[in-house]
Amino acid sequence: MKNLPVLFLIAAALVAGCNRSSSQEVIPTISLDSTNDSSQPSRAVSVSASAVVMPVAKVELGFPAGGIVKAVDVAAGDEVKAGQALVTLDTAVLEARVVEAEAAVITAQTQLAFLKRNGESQERLDAAQATIDAAQAVVGIAKAQLEQATLRAPFDGTIASVDISPAEFANPGQILVTMGDLTQFQVKTTDLSENDVILVNTGQNARVYIEALNQEVSGKVIDVARVASTIGGDVVYTITIELDEQPTGLRWGMSAEVQIETE
Repeated sequence: MKNLPVLFLIAAALVAGCNRSSSQEVIPTISLDSTNDSSQPSRAVSVSASAVVMPVAKVELGFPAGGIVKAVDVAAGDEVKAGQALVTLDTAVLEARVVEAEAAVITAQTQLAFLKRNGESQERLDAAQATIDAAQAVVGIAKAQLEQATLRAPFDGTIASVDISPAEFANPGQILVTMGDLTQFQVKTTDLSENDVILVNTGQNARVYIEALNQEVSGKVIDVARVASTIGGDVVYTITIELDEQPTGLRWGMSAEVQIETE
């Protein structure tokens, strides 16, 4: 029985040792790397889109006022010079208006001369002069309308299409002739999405692949549309790319693929 205190002490020491071991057990932890934030999406360094080749200078022409077409002087494929007549309306009525307006000016001038010879008051002379000025303004308007009855080429170029014939009625604003300068082309995207357009800015470099020519050309973004278009329910923005060179054989309407470097 004298050995019991010794055995009790040994047992107590073993229990205490076990408790210390349990309290000092290492708990595994996960180290978080603050530099690797996988929750943030990676930013694209380039965006791609389909595109079409277009003349740098392109215009669709029509008359501001309607009328019967008297003459069509060009056809698709014709090369024209700036100022050349393309389509002319029947101007008989407009010419009559010019003659009538000019006659009104002569009448007003004759009246002023008569008043001066008779020593009329300055007030009456001023009124007569005002009549002349108004009549001359009408002449100017009539001549401008007569000039607008002839559709002219605004620059040297090639006729792409003519959509009117003699004796037909041309409505105000109706597109009758489309033309462009086929010596200088650029590329316009056709399907760049609203998600990609926010990455594009003017001045960014681009690579343009012309499918028909099997040729790649470098270029630069020169315009980013501020207003969207809708194609098949998709919202798209037009990007204009200036080409660094004009490949041989490049034609209006050719398909292209572009890759714009956004960084």
